[in-house]
Amino acid sequence: MGFLTSAFLAGLAALAIPLLLHLRHRDRDKPVPFPSLMFLEQLTIRTEQRQRVSDWPLLLLRLLLLILLVLAFARPLLRSQSVTGADNRSRAVIVLIDRSLSMSYAGTWQRALDSARATIGQLEGNDRVAVVAYDDDADTRQRLTGDRGAATGALSGLTPRARGTRLAPALRVARQLLLDAPFSAAEIVVISDLQRSGATGIAGVELPAGVKVRAIPVGPAQWDNASVRAVDARRVVQGDRTLLAVKARIQQQGEATPRARSVTLVLNGREAASADAQLNATGETVVTFEPVPAPEGAVALQVAMTPDALALDDTLVAVVPRDDDLTVALRGAGSDALYFERALEIGRAPAVQVVRSGNTARAAVRVFWDELPDAGTTEWIEEGGGAVVVLGRRLSSRSGTISPLLPVTLAGSADRLADRGGTLRDVRTEHPLFQPFRETDDALGAVRLFRYARVDASANADVLARFDDGNAAVIERRIGNGRVIVLALPLDNNAGDFPLQPAYLPFVRQLVLHASGRDAVPLWRTTGERWALPGTITEPVVEAPDRSLLRPASDSLGAAVPLGDAGLYRAFRGAVGGEAEAVLAVNVPASESVLTPMDTTELLLGVSTGTDSLRTTGAGPATDQELERRQSSWRVLLALALVALLVETIVASRGRRGRARRVTPASKSERAT
Repeated sequence: MGFLTSAFLAGLAALAIPLLLHLRHRDRDKPVPFPSLMFLEQLTIRTEQRQRVSDWPLLLLRLLLLILLVLAFARPLLRSQSVTGADNRSRAVIVLIDRSLSMSYAGTWQRALDSARATIGQLEGNDRVAVVAYDDDADTRQRLTGDRGAATGALSGLTPRARGTRLAPALRVARQLLLDAPFSAAEIVVISDLQRSGATGIAGVELPAGVKVRAIPVGPAQWDNASVRAVDARRVVQGDRTLLAVKARIQQQGEATPRARSVTLVLNGREAASADAQLNATGETVVTFEPVPAPEGAVALQVAMTPDALALDDTLVAVVPRDDDLTVALRGAGSDALYFERALEIGRAPAVQVVRSGNTARAAVRVFWDELPDAGTTEWIEEGGGAVVVLGRRLSSRSGTISPLLPVTLAGSADRLADRGGTLRDVRTEHPLFQPFRETDDALGAVRLFRYARVDASANADVLARFDDGNAAVIERRIGNGRVIVLALPLDNNAGDFPLQPAYLPFVRQLVLHASGRDAVPLWRTTGERWALPGTITEPVVEAPDRSLLRPASDSLGAAVPLGDAGLYRAFRGAVGGEAEAVLAVNVPASESVLTPMDTTELLLGVSTGTDSLRTTGAGPATDQELERRQSSWRVLLALALVALLVETIVASRGRRGRARRVTPASKSERAT
């Protein structure tokens, strides 16, 4: 027997209080009238003062009441299993083993297998066990069985996969498996490196009442890891050649020291360049490869570095889209658009063809220079087109809403000649439109703007940049599959010096690329997502990274392929052969490279259950807090104290001290004798 808060036992000293009160109690003598003392014999009277308890039952009741109150506040508990009543039911144990990418860290997977085998080996009698492997999804390897050999065999063939970590799906599968053992003592054993990112989505998971959850951490005590975090690839033109410029971003984390690594660039399966990088102890290191000739069409590239303790994140794949010409229709422009048109014609990769009249149906972007879009533009944008509206001198002179398509309200024009021109501020460089300026965000700050339209953006639009007086400069609105971009920012040399600044050319080219949607195509996706195949591919056949073939079924939304493995997915029409219709690169989530573990007390925050029986503290015995909470002996003691108080009240009011004694006066004959 023990006490959770034994300091309250000092309250037993209060037992002396009722004892002292009873000892100090004295009966008061009641005077009796007597007619005469002359006939009485005079005797010598000797008095003696004695203190004794006159009412033992009442004293004992009060002492018992105090003892019960003190013990209740001290929170007693019984540690003996024979007394507390051990759970003798057969157990149903669900083993959840993590097989995500982070578990491939050196030594971690072997510790996980050893822990799983040890857990299965500890089963006794009629205990049953199930095995579930999980990453960002859960796979039941063995349902509940009493065959330990079958459960151990379910672990064979398991290896870490290049996928993320999510514990929530595994807990839901375990909940379903426990329905097969409703009368067993249920326990879930989580064997994992307890990566913090794996707890995403746990909140709201419900487990049956009485389920115990035990975590076995198998991650490394100390770790360091370098991973290829991202790749930037773009086509550049040097003379008459188109080159591919690639930058790799390598992230170093953990307890590491600076070290040299060899990094290799592979294009379409052939090594194209290599570089030696001195990685920082912590943080990001940018590795820039020498530009290499860009192959025609889409380019599948791979950046790999010498492996470390976690090798699966030392490689990253990406697909650079094909370099098709981009057609831009320019409407309403006069000589003011000369700089704009020349800027688009200078570059390649892709080459931009500007058309002013004739057949503009092939145009991916329509630029309305100081002109309102026509009636059919809205439907064209909804189908995936991109429109750019440049607010020039003519439109700036108007006020109010000038078109339901444009997400702006005009309020005249601003003249900044007196203060030597306005500048741009609050530029959202994280937006794809300003991607060229992420590392040189001060390039746009040098632009001086003398006259521009004052506009207010509507609630359904995004303001991507503002002037220094707070007016919106660049506004974007998504409509269906396309977008419309409104520029209060002047693009001519009459209202500012933007065309004379170095930032003009990259901005104009990125403007039409973003409006066409080309920059919206990601270089890679992550595992666990789904790839919606282009609707132009009929009877699609997809080749997965492991060379297996997938034939996705089509529905009203088209065909989609789950991305289960990292690598390149290739989609063909009808059968595998020739050039693929579409190629997609898939990598693991970047969070898998961060091996920071969470504390076991954080593991099940947000999980709801019918009782307080969740445990995440390991394989040891129940703590004193758990035993006391389970037994709740203080409740019984308080109930007994209330009963003792009731009995004490009755005894004190109806006992010997509470009853008046009736005295019968003596008769005359009795007094005479």
